[in-house]
Amino acid sequence: MVEDSRVSLEVYAQRLERRGYQVATAISAEEARVELEAGLPDLILLDVFMPKVSGFDYVRELRADPKTARIPIILISALSDTQHIVEGLEVGANDYVTKPIVMPILTARMEALLRSSELVRRLEVQTELLSKLAAFDDLTGVYNRRSMFHHLEAELSRCRRYGRSLGVLMVDIDHFKRVNDEHGHLVGDQALRWVAGTLQNELRSMDFLCRYGGEEFCAILPETNRAGVARAGERLRAAIERNLFELDGTQMNMSVSVGGASWAAEESQEFPDLLARADAALLEAKRAGRNQVRVANLEATTQPS
Repeated sequence: MVEDSRVSLEVYAQRLERRGYQVATAISAEEARVELEAGLPDLILLDVFMPKVSGFDYVRELRADPKTARIPIILISALSDTQHIVEGLEVGANDYVTKPIVMPILTARMEALLRSSELVRRLEVQTELLSKLAAFDDLTGVYNRRSMFHHLEAELSRCRRYGRSLGVLMVDIDHFKRVNDEHGHLVGDQALRWVAGTLQNELRSMDFLCRYGGEEFCAILPETNRAGVARAGERLRAAIERNLFELDGTQMNMSVSVGGASWAAEESQEFPDLLARADAALLEAKRAGRNQVRVANLEATTQPS
């Protein structure tokens, strides 16, 4: 609560505290800024007439700051004329209460705003969750197939515009059906999560790891030429091979086959089907015995250990 009269401020604060509210107080916008740095409130009660910075100006300031832009604000003033009420609401206040304050009316309006604010917060959380579900694979936590196509299209456009290179890796877990058949699908799911986490740890922060489907993953590698694709593919292959998957007494060595492809703007202005080229290279790696890396238009870059 921001009120320029310290006596009035203490009286209002005590009344609100008796009704169960925790109240932080300030007698000016300057003091209020300090309080807001210490913690954001659920609601702000703001006097219109204050020294140096008026309540109207301070509402504008609060609404311009992303941290406080959505906090409900009730303006309080002895002026009850239509012009001041309209101005207060137009600058961003949620409500306008006139003095002398009738506490039951004030708290009723506060509760109404708090309920609305809580509903908005819940909707935002739900929206964020739905957005995450739409972008990520719920089993492995990496990006899903839909996100993969979005990222790939965006990266190709950026490459054409700025003359950059782009690499793609298709990674397939070798003989994954045996894991499900011999250990069950619950272990298989954990193995998929383990592979996704191991691959993610070997990639750069700028890379995008996606689950393409089943036991197959796709890594989109910005700023990566053919040689870089080969190195990245071998890094992923070697990481899976050298680490041991363990779960509740179950231990197993796993391996992956990797196919890669790249494109650079100077090579051609036509977008290649990088996924098709990488998938064809992946097929070559499988035919060659699995646990290998093949890169489109290049000779094999690695042999199984």
